[in-house]
Amino acid sequence: MTSTSTSLVTRDTATLPGVAVSPSSATRPAPTSPARRWPTLAWGSLAIWVVLGLLIVAPVVSFLLLATSPRLFQQGSSYFTLRYVREALSGTTGRGLFDSLWVSVVAAVSSTGIATLVAWLVQRTNVYGRRVWGLLMWLLLLVPTWMMTLGWGDLLQPYGAASTVGLPVSWLYGEFFGPLGIVIVLTTAALPFAYFIVSAALRGLGSEFEDAARIHGAGRLRTVRTVLPILAPALWSAVAIGFAETMSDFGVAFTLGYHANFPMATYTLFAAISNFPANFSVAAVIAVLLIVATIPPIVLQSRATRRRSYAVLSGRTRTPRRREFGPMARVGVTVGLGAVFLVALGAPVLGAVVGSFVRNLGIYAPAGVHFTTASYAAILHPTIADKSIGAPLVLSNQLGIVVATATGVLAYVLGRRLGAGRGGWGQRVTDVFLLGTVAIPGVVLGVGYIFFYNLSAISSHLINLYQTLPLLMLALTANALPGQTRFMAGPLAQVQPSLAEAARVHGAGRWRTWRSAQLPLVARVLVWGWLLTFTKTIAELAISQVLYPPSHEPVSVTIQAYLGNYQLGTGTAMTVLTLLEMLAVIGVVLGLFRLLAPRGWRRIGWSGVRT
Repeated sequence: MTSTSTSLVTRDTATLPGVAVSPSSATRPAPTSPARRWPTLAWGSLAIWVVLGLLIVAPVVSFLLLATSPRLFQQGSSYFTLRYVREALSGTTGRGLFDSLWVSVVAAVSSTGIATLVAWLVQRTNVYGRRVWGLLMWLLLLVPTWMMTLGWGDLLQPYGAASTVGLPVSWLYGEFFGPLGIVIVLTTAALPFAYFIVSAALRGLGSEFEDAARIHGAGRLRTVRTVLPILAPALWSAVAIGFAETMSDFGVAFTLGYHANFPMATYTLFAAISNFPANFSVAAVIAVLLIVATIPPIVLQSRATRRRSYAVLSGRTRTPRRREFGPMARVGVTVGLGAVFLVALGAPVLGAVVGSFVRNLGIYAPAGVHFTTASYAAILHPTIADKSIGAPLVLSNQLGIVVATATGVLAYVLGRRLGAGRGGWGQRVTDVFLLGTVAIPGVVLGVGYIFFYNLSAISSHLINLYQTLPLLMLALTANALPGQTRFMAGPLAQVQPSLAEAARVHGAGRWRTWRSAQLPLVARVLVWGWLLTFTKTIAELAISQVLYPPSHEPVSVTIQAYLGNYQLGTGTAMTVLTLLEMLAVIGVVLGLFRLLAPRGWRRIGWSGVRT
């Protein structure tokens, strides 16, 4: 039998032109020589790390070195000193670090708890509007925190949107502009991240565990306590990412924290570099402490998930059954979900929209408050002293297109490497590095770009990018790359490499192989990733505030300039127009994808996004 099989394989393969196969080599694949594979892998890894080094590593390290070695960048006389560490841990900066720590812990835990409940209701019950809640989570992910803060302020001010329509909620203004409001906004900002992580885990968890607990006499609470620990990896991941996102957030600290006299670490860092004279070394110490603060939740997640096995997916895993609520209970649960999204998304959006039509919006206008379109007229036809929204919005869209496209290409390459079935130490280092860089505040990245690309060795002998739009584009790309890569890594890991191998066997080149065997499977993932980066780039505040060139202000900087000059109505109207433009771009791109992409691309791609 063996000799017959060997002769058949030899006879079939010998008919192929240019192929000579011996019996021994036909029965088993020839091992690839490490000496032949090493140069390709080494050059590929080297190119990736050169890109990551120029985008992230070198700027961040340059800024962090200022914490103890200010003389390296002509910011002091000492090559090593701990003076700025003591300054950063005292006074307002020390209080800001403490406030950021406890607020981030509360927001991360709260968002994970709420997201787990929402995910269970959407995935495991017959609650009304299950697709609507998932769409609202996507919208919540796209709205930046400074827009949420602005909307809440417009809603609750004594002479704001709510009081204009007769709702007596001005007494909440003082309560919201403080720790309570900061926790609410940061919790809602971290909610989408936790929801998508927990939802993915719930989809793979069959109902047999719940059935086993109920068969053995467990009640509802005991069943939840039995099943919930199985989701520990997802829950710890949600807490870790929520903590990192809230610690590095700048929008809330710059708007709500500043006006509520509640200092937070990212704002004290920004204040240290924007005051005169600037204290970059203290800012660098704050940046180091912010990054170090994200290590404990990641370590706790690793230790908790390493002690036991959480593998629940197998060939016997069944599709979970949905819990059928009665009519009244179903309506009550749906109303409860609506209340969650009303607080998270509805209230700030309604506050901003209604507030943009209120004349004399704010706390300093006891008379003359009424509805008008004067704010929109002011930004569409500004005076000589004011600015129109046209040029800043066009610039932000140009930045969004370039940054989203560049980030998509780099994230695809990195995501493919992270999703490879067999990865060595280079893959693990890249994975940990990208996870850690999610926690780097945008302010840190922006200031790092100033110091690194303003070095004489770079600006005089390599390339001069200081105070140019390309430098801002590079920083925005670096800021979006880690999150975009984590977004794409999971769906890209599901693409079987045998598809590309089959295409190559049938004579397809590299481009045709990617276009025919891989692009259809990941097309929708690429579209959603592009849209996510595009919208985040338009509304990005921290890096834009630090790196925008003179006379080239993005729309987020222009809006903050109006708000800083107490032109609240005009700033709010600009915010509403920017948000509408973002939603319009999302609708147009998704509509074009639906019209132009083949049906198979849409079906397979959507499955990849959900997974």
